[in-house]
Amino acid sequence: MSTRSAIGYKLPTGEVRGIYCHNDGYLSFNGRILQQNYQESGKVTEMVELGDMSSLRDQIADNVYYQRDRGEDGVDVATQSFTDVDDFVTKLAASNCEYFYLWNGNEWIVTNGNLEFDRVEDLLVLEVA
Repeated sequence: MSTRSAIGYKLPTGEVRGIYCHNDGYLSFNGRILQQNYQESGKVTEMVELGDMSSLRDQIADNVYYQRDRGEDGVDVATQSFTDVDDFVTKLAASNCEYFYLWNGNEWIVTNGNLEFDRVEDLLVLEVA
């Protein structure tokens, strides 16, 4: 069984660009990978703009994307635009996402869908304690 997640970044306009990630969406895996390896806006943008993925890894080249790596085409696997954070969470919740990761331009924040975001960095520290 997969733990689905959504990964996105917020634009200065308030819009969000985001994708679906099928596997390992929980904090101790995808959350940790994002926190440790995707701390630059350019890298976050590059990762998200490649579209929906099966699995997230430490390097963009190692991520498994539906279009790039599996040859699946179409709008169903393309990066989506959302009017705001609420739209991002609401629409990707329909894909059974359990975690919603958002790069706000400075850091990763996460919610379980209730729209109350926490800093990924803080939650990872609590998880270790």
